[in-house]
Amino acid sequence: MRQNSSKLFPFKLLKFSQISLKQILFILPFFLLIQCGVPKGEFGWTTTKMEEMDILEQHIQTITDYKMMRDDLIFSPTDTIHYVYQFSRNPGLETDFHISLNRYELDFVEIDIKKKRAEPDTLAIRDEFSLLRTGEYLIKIVYEGDTVDEVKFRVLPDEGYTRENLEQELAGDQTDEIIKYSR
Repeated sequence: MRQNSSKLFPFKLLKFSQISLKQILFILPFFLLIQCGVPKGEFGWTTTKMEEMDILEQHIQTITDYKMMRDDLIFSPTDTIHYVYQFSRNPGLETDFHISLNRYELDFVEIDIKKKRAEPDTLAIRDEFSLLRTGEYLIKIVYEGDTVDEVKFRVLPDEGYTRENLEQELAGDQTDEIIKYSR
């Protein structure tokens, strides 16, 4: 009996190793997919009144408190809008992201684009926008042509919309004469 079991031992080991190898080869791509790609994150917001500060205050100012949110974002045209995009894990310190600011006209139209990298100590991207006209905006975080994340916000006048300022805004910024006078 001992002789038979010793003959079966290499075959059992070979069969066990084949199953394990198949399982490893099956599971390995899932681990690679989990670790590859750019991680998602969260947007944080705060505002300041930069025109009320002198030049020295503007350069010294460090924003550290952000409210993390992405719904019902409304800002004033007089606000300087500071945002942070906090990644859930390290996206790579040499990874270049494009931050696209789009304004809604007939569709979202890109009005600004910046190239940024995540900060090494916080793993976040920070920037600001100021002097935005009233309207609806969309910020996109883009990596190699693919949108990583996006969020919409609105800039509304402090006094709210009246019929007159709504018509002025809709007609005043149009360069296409047909669209400008058809409203």
